[in-house]
Amino acid sequence: MWNYLRSYIIWLHAPEHVARFQQYFGVVSNITQPPDIIPKHDENNLNRNNNNNNVVIDDNMDKNFSDNEIHHRRSKETSSYDSNVLDECIEEIHHSQHQEDKLPEIDYKITSWFWYYFFQFGAALGNEIFYILFYPTWVWNVDGAVARKISVLWAFFMYIGQATKDILAIPRPASPPVLKLEKRYVEEYGFPSTHAMFAAGIPLSLVLLSYQRYDFHLWAGLVLAGIVCVWVCLSRIYLGMHTFLDIVAGTLYALLLVYIMFPYVDSIDDFQLTHSFSPILNFCLGILLIKCYPSLKQWSTARSDTTVILGSAFGLCSATTAMHQIGLLQRPLTPPLYSIIAPNLGLCIIRTILGMLFIYATRQIVKTVVLRVTCAIYGLDWKNPESKRYAKVEMPYYYLTYFAIGFNISFTCPLIFRALGINRDYSYTEL
Repeated sequence: MWNYLRSYIIWLHAPEHVARFQQYFGVVSNITQPPDIIPKHDENNLNRNNNNNNVVIDDNMDKNFSDNEIHHRRSKETSSYDSNVLDECIEEIHHSQHQEDKLPEIDYKITSWFWYYFFQFGAALGNEIFYILFYPTWVWNVDGAVARKISVLWAFFMYIGQATKDILAIPRPASPPVLKLEKRYVEEYGFPSTHAMFAAGIPLSLVLLSYQRYDFHLWAGLVLAGIVCVWVCLSRIYLGMHTFLDIVAGTLYALLLVYIMFPYVDSIDDFQLTHSFSPILNFCLGILLIKCYPSLKQWSTARSDTTVILGSAFGLCSATTAMHQIGLLQRPLTPPLYSIIAPNLGLCIIRTILGMLFIYATRQIVKTVVLRVTCAIYGLDWKNPESKRYAKVEMPYYYLTYFAIGFNISFTCPLIFRALGINRDYSYTEL
């Protein structure tokens, strides 16, 4: 039995299956032979010597990179540390338009643009684009109570998942044969897949939490959640970021955490609403969790992404506490279940546009101020992207920015909507 299980695990972890999946959906190698002119080791890029202990040093990085990986690494040098999946799509379009005129800058080419955008969008559901769109939409137009409970579960899943990934330090699938389409996440480890954890845990939790409050067919919601889960998971395979073992492990891990955490979500939410000191506790707990995050063997986006999630979630929960303490949230006259009432589409669009403009301004202003202030404190050049790799800059840069975003989503924007007379009905959707 053990030998069979072991062989099955090894089979799921084989990168060849990922490569075949990519080829089937139109991702093929752009390099017919190893480039002779590219050195195996770039001492300037792979061996950064820095005397500051707060910077993750790359001295321990494996020197045995394949030619394709070095080729891929060299093309990644110009990418922004704040880039997201939309930037990846734009870069790919630019590459496709000029691939006949110059040497290839990336090691793959796309033969089916339908599948490319289909899977890119699926992967984007687990990136920053999700929490920039989901939480404002749910808080401003649907149900704030469900949104803040989801934020608690989201922070719980992702923190544990990211920490587990960095503790186990199991690398992503080997390249070659796998072609890695998301350069931003190449430096992160792969097992378990936190995208799979998100895809399995968050849609399921959203359905279960909504089912406690609204009258709808549970099985329809579960089927939709399953479709989203499969879509996101296969998107990570298509992009070459995970093996099938990473995906399976992440899905099972998330289901286990849902089973453990779900019974306590209502108690946590009640605590958030009834205790006036919970915003301060949230803020300090977020800092403590970031400080306790496992030390990285080499720099990657894992710590910054985790910081973004904690800041967003704790900011949103803190805002709801403030709303309740000043008497803007009232308990409904009747208990659930409630009928689903279609919102005013015109007001939804107006709220979303105005709110997104405000959130974008918040993001740009806070991140700029925090970056300049922290760099000035530590004597660093704020214009140098490398400065963001310092833990003492990276942590406040992301945490304060996204704490402010989460707070404004759930507090400032609803107040603005009330003042303008375009707020939604809060009679039973907040408590």
